[in-house]
Amino acid sequence: MLAKRMNGFARVTIPDYLRSSARPLALVTGAAGGIGVPLVTRLVAAGYHVLALSLSGGGEGQPFVTPLACDLTKPEQIEQVVAQVVALGRPVQALVHCAGVIVPQRMGGGDTASVSSQIMVNLEAPILLTMRLLPHIPSGGHVVFVNSMAALVPLEGSSIYTASKFGLRGFALSLAQDVRKSGIHVSSVFPGAVDTPMLRREIESGGSPLNFVTAPATADGIACLVMGLLRRPRAEVFCPSGGDGILAQLMLMMPRVWRLILPILLKKGRKGLQKYLAGQKR
Repeated sequence: MLAKRMNGFARVTIPDYLRSSARPLALVTGAAGGIGVPLVTRLVAAGYHVLALSLSGGGEGQPFVTPLACDLTKPEQIEQVVAQVVALGRPVQALVHCAGVIVPQRMGGGDTASVSSQIMVNLEAPILLTMRLLPHIPSGGHVVFVNSMAALVPLEGSSIYTASKFGLRGFALSLAQDVRKSGIHVSSVFPGAVDTPMLRREIESGGSPLNFVTAPATADGIACLVMGLLRRPRAEVFCPSGGDGILAQLMLMMPRVWRLILPILLKKGRKGLQKYLAGQKR
C-alpha cells in the first residue's frame, strides 16, 4: 500500500483486492482514538474490512484494515476520502462516526479556532460524510454515531462541545426518518465519561466534574456497545445504563429539575473525579 502526498495530506491508496473482497466494508472515523482502536479490532474479528480514518492515517500493516488520512476539520479532505471510497464500487455496510474533540472553555474567553474545530469534527464532518456516502449504503446497512451524554446534559465550561453533541443527536434522529424506507439503520451511543486520552486531556483543561458522577466506561466497553448495535439495531443506547439515559432526558425536558439536582450531581462528580485521579497515580 503506497501513501501519496496530495493537497497537504497523506492519501493512502486503497488496495485493488478490496474491489472483489468478500468482507463487507466498514468505515470508522477516529479510528486511531481511544474508542476507535478497539472498535476496529472488533470489526475485523466480526468479518469486516475496515477503512480506518484518522488524522495521521496510521495503523498500516494490520490485516483487513486500510488506513486513510483525513483532517475532519477540512471539507476538501473529506470529499477526497469519499471519492476514494466511492471509486471502489462497493457498498459501505457500516459507517461509524467515532471521532470527537472537546476543548473546555468558558464563553467570553478562549479562541474561535477551537470553536470551529469542535463544531466541524463533532457535527459538520459526520453530516458531510453521511450525506456523501448515503447513496452507497445498502438496505440493511447501518450508520452509528458515537455521541455523548453531553447531548442531553449541558456541561458548564463546555458549551461548544455540548452544542455540537445536541446537534448530532438531532441530525441522527432526523436522518433515521429520512432513510427509514430505504432500510438503512441509524443508531446513536451516548457514553458518559470514557477512560481515554481525550478524557485525561479534558481533565487537565478544567473539564466538568459531571463526567465522574459514575465511573468512566472503558473504550472497549463502548466498542462492544457499537458492535451490539450492528447486530441488533436500536435508535439510542445510553451508557452506563438505561436509567441514566431516562433521567438525563427527563431533566432535559424539565430544566428547573435539572437546576435543582445539579448541586447534588456536582458534589458526587467531584468525589468521583478525586477517586479517578487517585487511581491514575497508582
